[in-house]
Amino acid sequence: MMRGVVEQTQGINQKIELIQNAVLAGQIDQAELLAGENDMYLLSVLVQALYKEGYVTVAKERLSRMDSGLLKKPVRPFLELSYIWAEICYDEGRFAEAAPIFEEIASQSPVMASARYGAASCYLQEAMYNLQRRIELYHPPQAEQEKIYKYIRDYNQALHIIQASGWHTEWSSTQAQNLPLHKSILVH
Repeated sequence: MMRGVVEQTQGINQKIELIQNAVLAGQIDQAELLAGENDMYLLSVLVQALYKEGYVTVAKERLSRMDSGLLKKPVRPFLELSYIWAEICYDEGRFAEAAPIFEEIASQSPVMASARYGAASCYLQEAMYNLQRRIELYHPPQAEQEKIYKYIRDYNQALHIIQASGWHTEWSSTQAQNLPLHKSILVH
């Protein structure tokens, strides 16, 4: 009985390694075949490997096929999938969608400080957007615009401090080759 469990565990570990290596080698179709369609754990491994290597579009497509409740209402052991989804939402400017996901991840896993930084970044981005929209919609007098721009600069400075924490996934130049074109500015 114990021998069967050990063999099963070794088989899963071997499959995980094969998935990760296939993604690393750019053999996405092979990695998807190995992960299959039904095993959430292997699909999680696949998405994490894809995202880590900069295959954001493929990872997003895989995530979009999953239960949206799983992504938007993070649960263990799939917190990392929700985190990736929240980062994708953030990158697409969907800050209001990303912030509560980051917050829920942080509440379930306090050691994931990056989720708190992600939520803070979302709120700062939203605040800056709202202030900018206020200027565009209401055309306040010059003195009021200058006050609003000061707030935007202050929020932007806070955002830069948060970004310096490294909360957001950063890709190497090799990984950046797999990113959608608009993402290449995030390479550090």
